[in-house]
Amino acid sequence: MTAPPPQQLLQLARRASTIGITSLTGWTSYKANTDPLHIFWDLDHTILCSVTPLPSNNTANDENRNDSNGGGEESSLIKPPTIHHFDQIDDDFPYTPLTVANTRTYFRPGAKVALWLCSKLGICHVYTAAQESYTMNILQELDPNKEVFRGVVLHRTGYPRIVRDGKDLTVVMGGGGTSNDDDGGANNDKKEPNDIRLERAILFDDKVSNFKPQKYENGVSVLPFSEERLNKCLGSTNNNKNSSSSSSDENYHNVMDNWAAYLEEVKEMARLVGISVWGTVHLSGDVRKVVGWVRKLNGGDNEV
Repeated sequence: MTAPPPQQLLQLARRASTIGITSLTGWTSYKANTDPLHIFWDLDHTILCSVTPLPSNNTANDENRNDSNGGGEESSLIKPPTIHHFDQIDDDFPYTPLTVANTRTYFRPGAKVALWLCSKLGICHVYTAAQESYTMNILQELDPNKEVFRGVVLHRTGYPRIVRDGKDLTVVMGGGGTSNDDDGGANNDKKEPNDIRLERAILFDDKVSNFKPQKYENGVSVLPFSEERLNKCLGSTNNNKNSSSSSSDENYHNVMDNWAAYLEEVKEMARLVGISVWGTVHLSGDVRKVVGWVRKLNGGDNEV
């Protein structure tokens, strides 16, 4: 018996991959509509980073940063990455009635796309230890039309025990939390909050200690989007101050380092989307099994 020619094998592989992708897409859509995943998002250091007080200059921390380093045409060919941000008042920090803003909030690279994709896989909720005013400022900027976060919004103003006890997902199962909706009801066109089950709930957070209420079974640890990581994306203030005396090669390498750091943040958000897809299509229907595998792949999280 002779082996089929390589061209025929290639055609069979293409057909198999097409069938596989079509089946996976169909199954994902079916699960998203009939038994959606409930994805709970932390805010600070998970999908954003807030800097207080406001940066004293816009060189290293401004979306509209200009490359005026005098490095010649080569340095102007590649610009540093820009990160969407907005200024707000965070009332955890001092301010006066005349204060326009005391905090600059940067959204993690890739976060807005990741949130949009996850909103198509299931129902996105907010679960943060921040206060209500800060949370609502962010949601107004991030999701003004309430298209992404269609679930509940939990914050420490309504649930102060978040800070002490961690993030208990069973609070939502009793219909708790406030809705990201004008009518005050649960803005959820697929499931009511009290229909949420632990086997279909996942929490993305940079603090492992917040997973303790569910014995770490529902939480996925996120690499913290800290101010240090933010500055790696935007570039060093000191380097920019001395950029006039830097060679074009040095400037080029600095910008490439900025882009490398930027793509690392996009990679982390893509990882969370992948976990959400995995949790959606897993045949057991229990996302906790996916979380367990993720923890094993990561070498296990420290339970603190």
